[in-house]
Amino acid sequence: MRPGVIVLVGLPGAGKSTLAAALAARLAGVRVLDKDKVRHVLFDPCDYTSAERDVVFAAMLDAARYHLGRDRIVVFDGLTFSRRSQVAAAEAVADEAGAFTAVIVCDVPVELAVARCAADTAGHLASNRDARLVRRVAAEMEEPAGAYLTLDMTVEVDALADQALDYVGEVAG
Repeated sequence: MRPGVIVLVGLPGAGKSTLAAALAARLAGVRVLDKDKVRHVLFDPCDYTSAERDVVFAAMLDAARYHLGRDRIVVFDGLTFSRRSQVAAAEAVADEAGAFTAVIVCDVPVELAVARCAADTAGHLASNRDARLVRRVAAEMEEPAGAYLTLDMTVEVDALADQALDYVGEVAG
């Protein structure tokens, strides 16, 4: 498959990381860029400020450029991509490299995302994942501007990965 960017859009607790891991297990040479790991490495202990978020996002875009230049597929994980401008920035990096972009919206009911975040407080790097964050992101979420696939993230992960890979295959052409 040719180089490309897979953008996972969704609330904290939607299952983006679970899907990213499933895609990484099925796609040779894929690189998962996890915002929470990048933030932790750059800023531990993290303040979760917008300035931190911006630096982390810029670093992830630079890392994507690097990997695309080596004919790899990059999966953006951990970012909500709640703003169209964020999706557009990832698409621009792919366009610069002549790569494909597959935008996948990970859809889940808000209360399920809240419950997932509450259940995973000890096992997640991002200590700011709570009900207030999920609801704030849900209220601010913008629909991506271009084509995208919506996945029902209450479905079993293998079925979701199959759907996502079918879509990636179509987009990658």
